[in-house]
Parts: sequence; structure tokens; C-alpha cells
Amino acid sequence: LLVDVLKEPGNMSPETRVFAPSAHLPGVHSVLARWGVPWPNTPLNLSVVLAALAAVGVWALVWRSRAGYSLRAVGFAPQAAHYAGISPRRQIMMSMMISGALAGMVGINEIAGTHHRLLPDFTNGAGFAGIAVSLIGRNHPVGIVAASLLFGGLYQGGTELTFEIPGFSRDMVFTLQGLIVLFAGALGQVATPTLARWHARWARRASPSEVPHG
Repeated sequence: LLVDVLKEPGNMSPETRVFAPSAHLPGVHSVLARWGVPWPNTPLNLSVVLAALAAVGVWALVWRSRAGYSLRAVGFAPQAAHYAGISPRRQIMMSMMISGALAGMVGINEIAGTHHRLLPDFTNGAGFAGIAVSLIGRNHPVGIVAASLLFGGLYQGGTELTFEIPGFSRDMVFTLQGLIVLFAGALGQVATPTLARWHARWARRASPSEVPHG
């Protein structure tokens, strides 16, 4: 569609025309300026508020609702959930729809907040980053928010260092991200079970021995 139908007439690049100003997502600096709060003119826009609301909404849905309990039950043990009267197919379809809606929100920042037009490959690399962030955050909204800030700082810091330090390659950023994902996976598969065994052993030693009465 970008190559033919939606492309701006007379433009050789496969992209749409600039959206109307009413479709632009306002920046944080412009919103805070109305309240007299000083804020630097950065690309940060109100999509960060939408992301925070989405994180809170997912937390409430998955960990504080009956539907979320069904989702987690199917994720941990589909057969046991089926015997408990929960439809795995229904939960899979619902999780796919929720995931699709959240994935669609990724484009709000890039399209409505930054470029103000539809571009090809504007989500380049977002899939890998999302999987890595979810892995590091242990699939929990609080951990995902923290991991997102970490990866965002790495992305932006790598871009800034490219201009400030001659010869700096962004491959260093990708290498660092890969190491973080590697160690996060190793922590979940190796360190966590080991720590759990140590904790169980310590708990058995610390608990008082039961003395039979009578």
C-alpha cells in the first residue's frame, strides 16, 4: 500500500504525506509548558503515559482478575486448566488479541509522536527488543518497565556515543544487549533453581523439629 496506494503523489519515497497537526501526539515539554513546568525540548511525548497505563492495565488484568487467572493457568498447565473447565483455545485467542492490541501501540510513538507519517519498517528491531525486554523482565509488567528503560537507555546512549566518540560502533550496544539477554536467561535457567534449592535447604534447617506429643 505504501508503494502505490498510500504514497504521497510526486514523492519517490514509499511513505505517506505528513499527518494533520490534529493527529500529532503532543510532546511532554509542550504539555508541561502549559502548566508552567520547565522541561527540555526532547522527543518524549505522551505515548509514555499510554505505555504506563498499558502496564498497569496488564498487571490488573493478569494478576487481579478471573480472566488473568485463566490465562496464567493455561500458560502453566494447559491440560490441568482444561480439566478445571478452562478453554485453552479461548484463552489463547484472547491472549493473541491482547498482544496484538499492545503491539499496535508500539506504532503510536513512532507514527503519531515522531515521524508524523507512515513509513516502511518503522518498527525495525522492535520484535527482538520486545522479546528481550520480556525475558529480562520475567514477563511481569514491573520488570518489563525496568527492562524497557534499560534498553531504551542503551539505544539512545549508543546513538549519542556514535556522534561524540569517533570510531565508536553501535555493534558494541548490540553486543551488550546480547550479553544482558544471555545472562538473564542463564539466571532463570541455572541460578534461580539453585537458589531455590539453597533456600529450601536453609528453611528445613531453620525450622524447629517437630516433637510428637503424647
